[in-house]
Amino acid sequence: MNKRESVTETQRLRIRKEKNVARTIATAFVLCLTLGVSSAFAHDFWVNAETAKDQVIKVDIGYGHDFPNPESIPEKRVHLFEAPTFVTPAGEVALKQSGENYAYQGMFDAKPGSYLALGTYRPTFWSKGPRGWAMEDRTQMKDAELCEHVSMYAKNILNVGDSSENTFIGKPVGQGLEIIPLVNPATVKPGGKFPIQILVNGKPAKTVEVTATFGGFSDKESKAFYGHTGLDGKIDIIPLKAGYWMVEAEYKEKYKDESVCDDTYLLSTLTFSISEK
Repeated sequence: MNKRESVTETQRLRIRKEKNVARTIATAFVLCLTLGVSSAFAHDFWVNAETAKDQVIKVDIGYGHDFPNPESIPEKRVHLFEAPTFVTPAGEVALKQSGENYAYQGMFDAKPGSYLALGTYRPTFWSKGPRGWAMEDRTQMKDAELCEHVSMYAKNILNVGDSSENTFIGKPVGQGLEIIPLVNPATVKPGGKFPIQILVNGKPAKTVEVTATFGGFSDKESKAFYGHTGLDGKIDIIPLKAGYWMVEAEYKEKYKDESVCDDTYLLSTLTFSISEK
């Protein structure tokens, strides 16, 4: 290679590096704008599940700003949540509210296996006007600046023992916006790929925004992972460290009657643990 060719190659590498830096900065800027958009999604929504002594399963509704720690749900919003469910290959385990208004438990013989806890935030109109946000549509809030029809779904993967099966937990359960694990997270190493598929009304959710974070992440206003699904609704999450993780997906479309509301928003989360290997 002569000197002229060497200089050209060096310049080409520098230009490529500068483009990558610019692309990274642009992506970060877009993410900041996205996270800063005013929305009825003022709280995260997730579910936690854990086995306890005496054959008891505990399931908590997480609704707040301090994942993974649940907090008391404001009384005026309790009605927005369906009671969570705990699902096994043999069927559902009956849960009853016990203690705090986010806490539920039921009798469960925790044999080795993989199970699901599910949560639902009922479809709710939220409009923003001069008085702030209220659970109203445009027919109720005539001066609304923005109206959103919001539904949220949550799913937790609970592995008991050394279970790493994905036959049961990898099947759709019928959530409006649903995150499907394509492998059991028990098989994923920190820094490895955790492939998922996101469905909206049973079909691949194309190019939807996906974020992920873990318990103890230092910045509550940011996320540890950010990306978009492909046309097949799939994406590889990269859990960089061991811990308790939450993946969050968001889908938006125009509401069917714009005289009633502007947009339909669906939000879905998946919580799971990544172990040290």
